Amino acid sequence: MRMLPTLRRRGAGLPSWRDIDLLEDPMQRMFGTPPRWEPFSETFGWAPRVDLADENGQLVLTAEIPGIEPEDVDIEVEGNMLTIRGEKKIEREEKGEHIRLAERRYGAFERTFTLPSSADPEKVDAEFHQGVLKLKVAKRPEARGRKIQVKAK
Repeated sequence: MRMLPTLRRRGAGLPSWRDIDLLEDPMQRMFGTPPRWEPFSETFGWAPRVDLADENGQLVLTAEIPGIEPEDVDIEVEGNMLTIRGEKKIEREEKGEHIRLAERRYGAFERTFTLPSSADPEKVDAEFHQGVLKLKVAKRPEARGRKIQVKAK
């Protein structure tokens, strides 16, 4: 019996999650179910990926939502909770099309974020350009901090 060579890694020589993904992902897809640990799979619906940054005294949340019109996006602030909702509608026509691979996600999505106490939920601005939603949440003036001068005696 011939043994296949394996790559040695640091650690205990255990396979990484990526190795398990490479094996299990095609098997799961062959049987029509997504991998259990894929957080944005069909099991859970889909949700846009986001970046959150602290820039110039405000929080900036950037979400990629290509294929969605700005009027199909709903942004709501309730208390310290910021929610983004929308729906990505299917674009293709089914006239005799034989789809070989379909990886793009469609349907409704919702993401909710807890704003930190430094954020001012009354001052939220939203911009949408080329499939990228950018939300800017101002910080409260008292949360921005101030510089303290040291006095010599």
